[in-house]
Amino acid sequence: MPRCRYGVLSVSRTLTDSFSFTTRETKMANTLYIGLTLTYSLLIAVNLVGNTMVILVVLLNKSMQRPINYLLVNLAASDMTVAIFASIQFIVEPTLSRIEPLSATFLCKFVTGGTVGWVGAVCSIFNLVGIAIERYYAVIVTHRHRGKLTYNKLRIFIFVSWTLALIWASPGFFVTTYKTESKMCGHQWPREIYATLYTIGWSFVAGIIPIGIMGSLYYRIIYRLWFTKDNTTEATQKALLRYRRRLTKMVIAVTIIYVLCWGPELMIYFLGFLGVFTLQAIHHGVAFALVVFNSCVNPVVYSLQSSQFRRHLCALICCRRRVSRAVYPMKSFESQA
Repeated sequence: MPRCRYGVLSVSRTLTDSFSFTTRETKMANTLYIGLTLTYSLLIAVNLVGNTMVILVVLLNKSMQRPINYLLVNLAASDMTVAIFASIQFIVEPTLSRIEPLSATFLCKFVTGGTVGWVGAVCSIFNLVGIAIERYYAVIVTHRHRGKLTYNKLRIFIFVSWTLALIWASPGFFVTTYKTESKMCGHQWPREIYATLYTIGWSFVAGIIPIGIMGSLYYRIIYRLWFTKDNTTEATQKALLRYRRRLTKMVIAVTIIYVLCWGPELMIYFLGFLGVFTLQAIHHGVAFALVVFNSCVNPVVYSLQSSQFRRHLCALICCRRRVSRAVYPMKSFESQA
């Protein structure tokens, strides 16, 4: 594997190459490859179905159409990008040997090389940071209108998050190429040091910086919501506090899953590229599975943590236009949460 992050989405190539050169147990290699492929296929299917449901629940229900939920829609769209281009890789890459090298190189750069999938992954990270910032202003800085997430700010954030994600992942469009000797996509850096620096950069962009920001913000939010004495006696304010706690628990759960999935993955590649140990096929397989798992698990979290999301999801699955005509107390202050 080249010293580059994009090798995670090239796990099928890595498994094939690694097993053909490092083990004689062909049967074991094929079994592992088939097992991983089935696992990835299941995760990708769950990703596409689950995140599509999230988008539809928000877009088809006016009570769900709030800035914080549109951030979740953007998160779902970025997660689906990871799944779509991961699945395309499994479908298209084995056929590259049948077309001319120039066309194969184009497909590697823009379709099967994994670069577009990593654009979605980086955008997903930016979304999690944006959600943490939104929660901070909603809970901690409640009286400052300037920090409130409006629809104009939301549009700007979505545009900037995708633009920055594209810029960060753009080196993949230049270094990804079709390798005639292996008849698969690969990476060709002008200098080895560039790949090393880019890998270290990923540790900051996807690890240290976002985890540090989210950890700091959620620490203050948790302290305010659960450890600050509440002298409020009004029923409305108490209901608002309960609602904020539920919403905060949901987004914190999403963040914790991100840390658990990306933390080991970042550590595997960082230590591997530093030469602490040699990266093997199983490392690539685990890393790729963790990334795809992270992109498909969020809808499950929403269902477990949000009763409102569950109601609308059940209505969507059962093809009902409305769950109920009842007025829920939470709706009167959702705009404050």
